[in-house]
Amino acid sequence: MRSDRQDIFILTPIINILQDTVTACAGIGYGIETQSLAEYVLQTTFLKMTGASEQKLKCICWEMATHDFGYRYQYLKKNYGECSSYGDKSSIYKDFVNAILALDSQFTVDSLFGDIDISTKIKDLINQKILRTQKAQEARKKRALTEAELGKMRTGMKAYYDKNGLCDKEKFHFSRVVFFESIQDAVDTIVKDSLVVQWEQHNYLNFKDGWKKLSDWSFAEGDTLLCKELQDFYTNFVYTHRNRCAHNLKSFQKNLPMLKALASEGYIYDNYFYRFSVLILLDEIFVRLYKRYVELIGFVW
Repeated sequence: MRSDRQDIFILTPIINILQDTVTACAGIGYGIETQSLAEYVLQTTFLKMTGASEQKLKCICWEMATHDFGYRYQYLKKNYGECSSYGDKSSIYKDFVNAILALDSQFTVDSLFGDIDISTKIKDLINQKILRTQKAQEARKKRALTEAELGKMRTGMKAYYDKNGLCDKEKFHFSRVVFFESIQDAVDTIVKDSLVVQWEQHNYLNFKDGWKKLSDWSFAEGDTLLCKELQDFYTNFVYTHRNRCAHNLKSFQKNLPMLKALASEGYIYDNYFYRFSVLILLDEIFVRLYKRYVELIGFVW
C-alpha cells in the first residue's frame, strides 16, 4: 500500500474551514468595533475554501493518474489551470465518473445518494397532495375536509407509500433535494449566533430564506456536474468573486455595484453564505465520488 496517498486532505470537508473561522472569531467580542474585520475575515475564509477545493481536485487527478497510466498520459496533455472555473471542475468530474465506470460498469452517480433519508420529503409530498385536494374542493365550492378526514387521508396515503414506496425517479429526485437542503442546515449549525452572522445579518436572512428554494436545481446527474442554472450561479457569484479576491482586483476596480445590479433579482445571492454553500456542495459531491473510487481500487481505510 502506498504511504504517500492524499486521502486525509481529500476527505476532510472544506466546511471545517468555516468552523475554524467561527472558532477564531469567538474571542473578539460582538461589538460594532469588530465590523472593520468583516470583509477581511470573510474574504480570507472564502479564499481558503476555494483554494482547498482547487487543490483537492488536483490531488484527485493525480491519484487517478497514479492508478491508471493511460489516464496519466491524457491528463498530462490537458490543461485544467487552477481547477477553479466551472469548465475545469466539470471536466474533472467527467474524468472521475469515467474512471469509476472503468472499474465498475454498473456504477451510477445516483447510488452516491442512496444513503439519504427521504422520509421527511414523503411527508411533504403527502401534505402537498392534501393541500391540492383542499384547494380543488374550494374551487368547486365544496366543504373543506374536517380534521378527522384529513387525518384519515394522511394515514391512508402514508400506508400507500410505506407499501409501494416511490419510483426510482422520485427517490433520486428527493435524495438530491434533501442533500441540497442539508448544506444549508450544516452551514447554519456552524454560523448561527456567531460573529459571522452578526456582521452579515441581512445576507444571512436572505440565505436562510432562499437556499432551499433552489433545491429543485439538479446536480450530479450522469456526466453533468451542475445544471445550467447552478452553472450560472457558480460562475456569477462564486468564480467571479474568487477572481476578484485572488487577483486583488478590488484594489484598482470600482467596488460598488451599479444600481441595475442592485435592483436585479439575483443580487440577493451575491453574498458569502451562498458562496460557501455552493463550494461545500461541490466538495461533498467529489468526496462521495472519491470514497467510491478508493473502494473500487481496493484501498483499505
